Amino acid sequence: MTGCGEGLAAEGANTARIEMRCVNNRFLKVTLRAREGFAVLESRIEAVVRERVRRGAVQVSLDIAGPLAPASRSLDQTQLAAYLDQLEDFCATHDLPVPKTVDALLALPGILVESTPSQEAIDAAWPLVQRALQAALDRLERMRRAEGDSMARDMLATCGEIRALSATIRDRVPAVLVEHRQRLRDRVAKVLEQQSLTLGEGDLAREIALLADRTDIAEELVRLESHLEQFTRLLGEDSPGRSLDFLTQELARETNTIGSKSSDVTIAHAVVEVKTRVERLRELVQNLE
Repeated sequence: MTGCGEGLAAEGANTARIEMRCVNNRFLKVTLRAREGFAVLESRIEAVVRERVRRGAVQVSLDIAGPLAPASRSLDQTQLAAYLDQLEDFCATHDLPVPKTVDALLALPGILVESTPSQEAIDAAWPLVQRALQAALDRLERMRRAEGDSMARDMLATCGEIRALSATIRDRVPAVLVEHRQRLRDRVAKVLEQQSLTLGEGDLAREIALLADRTDIAEELVRLESHLEQFTRLLGEDSPGRSLDFLTQELARETNTIGSKSSDVTIAHAVVEVKTRVERLRELVQNLE
């Protein structure tokens, strides 16, 4: 499921801000964007996220301000002085005026250096970061839960549509059997009439029974209904994604078997509609934990 959350924690002059965004992913993947030095907190942040999020690509942005976070860049005065001395010597030997500003020198290598926090500062910042992280996770969880509730309602409605289509197929089966029997009788009678042969009622009944057995979809309809009941029950549980994913595969398998066993046009149309809804369930389930 997708979602985002933001958390802010402050203590004295120090503040920590966490921005979190989660998009669909089959597994859990946590990435951290933070200023130099604080990237080492990624493993700690991931451990906290894993306690509350099981699936998804989670992007975490961390910003720390205050005494715990040194300026991101500082001026190396020793290196700058060395550049200036060389520049003055060069200007003196070539009879050139010495520049009155050092703007151009600031772009030279080694003038601006990255400042990294000490390990003590990182450890001191962690409780603040953890508070901001929990607040961001709270907001992320509320958004994901709201999305999950919406998807659950959609999937329950889709299950209801599949049940209605299954009932249509079940109601159609007796008429299909009658039509098959009559069609077989007519064909056999026509062949026997052309060949001047006769066939006993027992033999004809046996052929009709074999045909009925080959086209019987009662078991598939029962299993389809059972899978739908399990699907509905699992929607009320926590983190049912993997189980629901398996059930959608079973729903698709039973539907395909029903379609292959029956040659009736009405049932075939209903099977196509069921397949469409099962595919919709599969797409929604991919977003659940």
